[in-house]
Amino acid sequence: MRHYYFHVRNGTGVIRDEEGRDLPDDEAARGEAMKGIRSIISSEAAAGLLDLTGALDIADAQGQLLVTIGFDEAFEIRLPERPAR
Repeated sequence: MRHYYFHVRNGTGVIRDEEGRDLPDDEAARGEAMKGIRSIISSEAAAGLLDLTGALDIADAQGQLLVTIGFDEAFEIRLPERPAR
């Protein structure tokens, strides 16, 4: 097991994960990050906001940045086609 930290960066600043989680590997950490992003966005969407400009940084136990996942990467985005003006 490895220890991972999930730091959120958005329009209000950085929310550092001070506890982290033990997970089996990087793939499991990425899956947890995706779930976390989707949870954040679902709460905001319920209030009428869809802001995909944030990101989630995954760091290891030494604080080394492993990967950054943009909020937009956690979704397949489909928009209606609009007629040309």
